[in-house]
Amino acid sequence: MSDFRGVSHQTLSNYLNEHFLGSEGGVNAFRAAADTWKGTAQEAALLSLSRQVLTDQEDLRRMIDSLGYGGHPLKLSLTHVVRAVGRVNPVNLLRRRQAGLAQVELDVLIGMLNAKLAMWDTLLLVAGKDPRFDTALLGELKLRAADQVNQVQGIIEATWEERFFAG
Repeated sequence: MSDFRGVSHQTLSNYLNEHFLGSEGGVNAFRAAADTWKGTAQEAALLSLSRQVLTDQEDLRRMIDSLGYGGHPLKLSLTHVVRAVGRVNPVNLLRRRQAGLAQVELDVLIGMLNAKLAMWDTLLLVAGKDPRFDTALLGELKLRAADQVNQVQGIIEATWEERFFAG
């Protein structure tokens, strides 16, 4: 761990690792949502989003490692548990597109993406006093998260009538 002074390493480490843990659920939630939309254009869009979220997760992992905050055995164990449970996706167990739960599932995805966007915003603030952060990368990650929110919003706009109006 860097000996950069002034930052609360415990708080920052916990914050980053908790977001990383949450990102495990996010990747799996997008894969599960793709199952809901199997056979539609939305399936491909959601699988693409799951890959994008995975790329962001990998960037976050590299950031955590570069700061010396990774590798805690309990956190690694929790990550494996979240990975296993996340694929089940309790929001829409029956994978029904026409149900209100399909809308809740999309709403939850947007919520997860907004949490990630807020993390990048927070880290940009931290970067103002902690020069170990790559602000260009943080800015790119923020833009990617905002684009991902827009992609899910596009899925909602393309499919809402299927859920809320009889055929």
